[in-house]
Amino acid sequence: MSSSRSRNLREKLHTALRKERLREALGHYETLELLEPTEPRWPHRKGDLLKRLGRPQQAVIAYERAVGLYAQLGFVARAAAMAKVVIGIDPDRRDVLERVTPNVARELHRSARGKGFAADTLTPQANRISSDAETLVDHGPATGDTLRFSSPPAARHLTLELVLSDAELQDRPEFSEEGPSERPSAEHLAQLPSMPLFAEVPHSILSRIVSESSLVDLEPGQHLIDRGTTADALFVLVEGSVQAIRAADVDAVVLSEGDVVGISCLLNRVCYEGDATARTKLRALRISKLLLDRLVAEYPNLEDILLEILGRRLVGTLVRTSPIFASFDADTRLKVAGMFEVRRANEGTTILQAGKKADGLYIPMIGALTAFQPNGDEIGSLKLGRALGQHSMLTRTPSPITVKAETDVLLLRMSARRFHALVAAHPKMVAHLEELARRPSSPAFSLIPEPLHKKGA
Repeated sequence: MSSSRSRNLREKLHTALRKERLREALGHYETLELLEPTEPRWPHRKGDLLKRLGRPQQAVIAYERAVGLYAQLGFVARAAAMAKVVIGIDPDRRDVLERVTPNVARELHRSARGKGFAADTLTPQANRISSDAETLVDHGPATGDTLRFSSPPAARHLTLELVLSDAELQDRPEFSEEGPSERPSAEHLAQLPSMPLFAEVPHSILSRIVSESSLVDLEPGQHLIDRGTTADALFVLVEGSVQAIRAADVDAVVLSEGDVVGISCLLNRVCYEGDATARTKLRALRISKLLLDRLVAEYPNLEDILLEILGRRLVGTLVRTSPIFASFDADTRLKVAGMFEVRRANEGTTILQAGKKADGLYIPMIGALTAFQPNGDEIGSLKLGRALGQHSMLTRTPSPITVKAETDVLLLRMSARRFHALVAAHPKMVAHLEELARRPSSPAFSLIPEPLHKKGA
């Protein structure tokens, strides 16, 4: 009976809002709040309406209730956004930050990851990484006919081997704001990249993130990020969705609540690699790079979380957009994603060397690289997202070109051992790679760079 009445009230609410009968809509919100007291959407939308009616103090009361309910259900990013709205109306109400508790979200996140967490760490032990994602260090001339890399002598942890969820390898569905059943579940959000930032930090850090970030509200078609602008902030999507596309991508990626956009800002002195445009009405939390840098200086373990988010987004986007993985089913894509590690090549590092075999598959994701002929003549710049080294490994022949990092480069690496295991398990992959190699104009893949005579590939 209650369910039937609730459904009827929602229909009346929709009609009242469409016809701008705002006071009638307010009454429906209040009745729905009584019928479904644990549903945060009703005090949230009621607060929006009260604010629109010029009753800000009543709106604060409604929003404050929504903050607590969202947090209790595990929607910690929504709770954070609601707290920002409250403080925006009444700057003296910073006490509302205490209601943005990550406890339920943390339980959901750890359950979704399926890993044990040490009590004194912010991230799973298996995923702790060095602050530089471990730098590639050449073994030196004694390595024979293969260019091999080791770990830096002072490396604190293992490189980041990624644990991705099914949800991260799929385009996000469009969720409507019409009712609670049309939004992503807290369990779904727990699998997405933004969750560690809210669930796995101490409450003191979370409060700083919430209080010192800003809310961004956009209409469909407006740009959240413009390609080529300075990467100065990370955006956490709270409501709505964006379409993101980089110069290296064939297709756009749809990202929505629970995702992060602007991950380039986690590196120094880089620009955004792509555009992000609102597909629907959008709300996002903008967390400046300056704030993240300050928090990392105070709490070094936060950097582990940020680099995990960075790596998961890079691999998730690659597996979803690159033709390299087009022949794999969803389960295999998930396994392949977990075979990558995140590494850094410092400026000047030689990643491929003409006359030497490669020791792994490398996919540069952020930074700038240049290719050279064996005689040292420059061929041109390489596009990001292109695979390097697999031709040498497949044919067991030396690389025909040299590739150097012109800036610091963040890249994904799959060791030769794992690459050959992948090819052995999926023999058709060799034919697939060879077929892709015959399409040198492909914007996201090449066995070698664009035709050697073509500068600026």
